[in-house]
Amino acid sequence: MFELTIDERIARLTLARAATRNALSTDDWRALPALIEQAARLKARAIILSSRVEGAFCAGADLRELATLHDDPGARLPFRNVMRAALDAVRNSAVPVIAQVDGDCFGAGVALVIACDVRVVGPAARFAVTPAKLGIAYPLEDIARLAALVGDGQASRMMLAAEIVGADEALRIGLGEVAGGEAEARRLAHAIAANAPSSIAMLKRGLTLAASGRSSDEGHDRAFDSAFGGGDFAEGIAAFRARRTPDFEG
Repeated sequence: MFELTIDERIARLTLARAATRNALSTDDWRALPALIEQAARLKARAIILSSRVEGAFCAGADLRELATLHDDPGARLPFRNVMRAALDAVRNSAVPVIAQVDGDCFGAGVALVIACDVRVVGPAARFAVTPAKLGIAYPLEDIARLAALVGDGQASRMMLAAEIVGADEALRIGLGEVAGGEAEARRLAHAIAANAPSSIAMLKRGLTLAASGRSSDEGHDRAFDSAFGGGDFAEGIAAFRARRTPDFEG
């Protein structure tokens, strides 16, 4: 279901299955890490995750597949591992991922969006975390990401009441960072793409460490020190002195 295109160093991952309102199957989760890696290999500087289906970003996990887990205990762990690997690939991508949401985003769709680095929220966006309506749970790492964005109280309200949160409220509580649509997502992607890829990768890793409660890390310290000897820093200094736009190679 995911379609990958790249233009001007900006990759776009598009959800495009109107018949299911972009519900995510196991095959979709399984394909996602390779697509993220492909975007990086093709030298994308930012990835925009969006939907081609009017009114729907992602309806959540494929309910037909979820239903089979009731009578097939052996399929539960593999399903969970595939989903976890996909979301971790988004979260740990060296290339920043921007979610552009302007339609319904429910259940596992929210898990996908909160694994991204930044969320651009359009006026038609609606969010809901709905496992309580089905009698199931939400993965712990997804609960942690949601609570980190909106706080424990709002995360509790969203999960326990399973109520729909509209675009304005999503922006107010921190579920989205930027109001806008396609143009704003592209503007943000190009702003990221203009910066040093090596810096972006280090800063993303630092944010991940900080989110896990770390305030010191030897690997990050080494990366901080070595950056001063890197090509991106040399280019940044040269561009500053020449009063020109830097051309970073990464």
